[in-house]
Amino acid sequence: MGSRHLKRLPAPRTWPIKRKEAVWTVKPRPGPHPQEACIPLLVLVRDVLGYAETSREARILIKEGRFLVDGKVRRDPKYPVGLMDVVEVPDAGEAYRVLPGKGRFVLHPVGEEEKGFKL
Repeated sequence: MGSRHLKRLPAPRTWPIKRKEAVWTVKPRPGPHPQEACIPLLVLVRDVLGYAETSREARILIKEGRFLVDGKVRRDPKYPVGLMDVVEVPDAGEAYRVLPGKGRFVLHPVGEEEKGFKL
């Protein structure tokens, strides 16, 4: 039986998070990407994009439906966002594609014409 919790130190190295900042992090739910090849939406909103200071703030923003993954509103903070997924922030008018880069996930800004393109 698997664990429902995840500490920051053994978290996948592809996640761009600070390992010694806190003890725990969010474990992604099972979904379209394996755990080693995805990052939870809450971690993207809080640690990478910087739209929230705490997980509570990030959870509220996600539950309000302010973030789209591949064109669909995702209200699950543990939703696994993987390679080549497009994360949109309609309120800010921004869109990012998750790409690999030097052992970590990198969010690359994309334009309007690239948002619908999927490999």
